[in-house]
Amino acid sequence: MPYLNLKLIESKKLDRAEVESAAADSARGADHIARVYTRSQLQQGRVEPDAIGHAVALGFFGPRSGDLLIVPEPYYLFEASGTSHGTPYDYDNHVPVIFYGPQIKPGTYTNRIVVNDVAPTLARILGVETPTASIGRVLSEILN
Repeated sequence: MPYLNLKLIESKKLDRAEVESAAADSARGADHIARVYTRSQLQQGRVEPDAIGHAVALGFFGPRSGDLLIVPEPYYLFEASGTSHGTPYDYDNHVPVIFYGPQIKPGTYTNRIVVNDVAPTLARILGVETPTASIGRVLSEILN
């Protein structure tokens, strides 16, 4: 995730949104790039209303995220080898989740869940309040 040099932008008296836009246009011109989002777009919630746009929006965290979020085409990585688990595609972010303990019904569950479901589920198991900003659901199907 690229970060812009904000001090340089300010020293040149450039408009940050215009620099973001130009950088995004340049990134879109590179090979094997599916989508590029700017910080401004993400802060304003301007993403496509599909699974990829939703995943990108959930992955953006203003205080730490870069100024551009670049999504490669499926099956392309920015890394030289290996995997990243950093793309919004199912094959890259499908990870098994295992819960074990006396309050868990034994079994295999194939329902689609998201990482946001872990915190409210653990809160229910532990008998504590669900975290305030939690947007996931309790995985009640796994509980005794």
